[in-house]
Amino acid sequence: MRRVSKVERYLQNTRLTNKLTEKDMSEVSKWPAINPLHWGYNGTVSHVVGENGSAKLSLKNDKQQVEFNTFVNEYVPILRNGAHYKLSPYLFTGILQTLYLNAADLSKKFPVFYGREIVEFSDGGVCTADWVMNSWEKEYNFDQNTMKFDTKKFGLDEKATHPEGWPRLQPRTRYLRDEELKEQRKVDLPLVVVLHGLAGGSHEPIIRSLTENLSRISNGKFQVVVLNTRGCARSKITTKNLFTAYHTMDIREFLQREKERYPNRKLYTVGCSFGATMLANYLGEEGDKSPLSAAVTLCNPWDLLLSALRMTEDWWSKTLFSRNIAQFLTRTVQVNMGELGVPNGSSPDHTPTTQNPSYYKFTPENLEKAKRFKSSLEFDELYTAPALGFPNAMEYYRAASSINRADKIKVPTLVINSRDDPVVGPDQPYSFVEKNPNILFCRTDLGGHLAYLDSNNDSWVTKAISEFLNKFEELVL
Repeated sequence: MRRVSKVERYLQNTRLTNKLTEKDMSEVSKWPAINPLHWGYNGTVSHVVGENGSAKLSLKNDKQQVEFNTFVNEYVPILRNGAHYKLSPYLFTGILQTLYLNAADLSKKFPVFYGREIVEFSDGGVCTADWVMNSWEKEYNFDQNTMKFDTKKFGLDEKATHPEGWPRLQPRTRYLRDEELKEQRKVDLPLVVVLHGLAGGSHEPIIRSLTENLSRISNGKFQVVVLNTRGCARSKITTKNLFTAYHTMDIREFLQREKERYPNRKLYTVGCSFGATMLANYLGEEGDKSPLSAAVTLCNPWDLLLSALRMTEDWWSKTLFSRNIAQFLTRTVQVNMGELGVPNGSSPDHTPTTQNPSYYKFTPENLEKAKRFKSSLEFDELYTAPALGFPNAMEYYRAASSINRADKIKVPTLVINSRDDPVVGPDQPYSFVEKNPNILFCRTDLGGHLAYLDSNNDSWVTKAISEFLNKFEELVL
């Protein structure tokens, strides 16, 4: 008789989330992440349009309106309904795709230069924004064939601009000088803001692939920036405020700042994995107040409870991915204990809420416990849930899931998820996403988690996202 886990028991008792139906329950996959029905390398895109149809978009050069799904079918052929794509035949499952993306040496792929800005927020905290600097290819004599550049000159500039006490940055990334930042702020091109995943930042191969594609399409149509979450991508945490699925305030402030600088330019955002959760929550909270013209979510775990079930109960997902995520989160806490840390035995000095967290669990004693964690659920059980006032991680997942806010999204949003994603799983309750006409759900059968790698180790999905935003900017009012 199979043991029923704590997560499964909770899901059964609460009916997953307060919005799931019997249909959604029946869709929960009984297959492991390695599903023979989802093997292969010839993928297909399928559009899912809900009962309320698809939102109408107004085109620039035409008085008529076109439905969102029709727009994609007609103008973005790479993502049209029924479109086919070819991935690497050696990476024929979602697990292999995801493993290779995270384990292979892709350091010579997607050679993006970033200029870093420290962004200050109204609560006194900071994060970092990494601006794509294609002009630096000329400045540092970058050779596209050999991938070599003037590392000596770059190193001197990096040393001259690096703030004291901050961690060393990833390759081809350095802080912007004041005059460089001023020049960057003069750019009024349409802006794409990229939000990375839970254990990532601008340095990730898939993020570099995305920013490279976005910054080069149509001869540099877009200005592109990666907004690194607090404490990620070798950033520092300067206040007692760690990112969670509720942490939408930085997105909101950053987008508002950029909109105020150039009110007439369009803003777009792409969220990847956990960054997609934060983006979808932001979109739902803002409704029609968001300054964004369009958004894209990639591999969003719309229901965090179901993703937790996948990551704790599926042997492959648990063994190959879950521990790595937990240990990244623990390292983030460890290197920022100077700011986050409190004495052993601490109690909250106020009632913790999602709007006013209390990080009373960030003690040296708990840090030693966290070093042995094998799942992000354990991390959230110890740290995140108590900080936000939840009794356990499952209640946090239940409340923080972006599926709860999907019906309030008013910005045209392209949703891309793969059936063979070993982190998110195939069993997300997409019926609720489908009910919003502002959302177009592009379901793919192959690609893994954020990967979609072809035989050249290029990502099909980052090219597809870039082409969608390119056409949206070109044609839509």
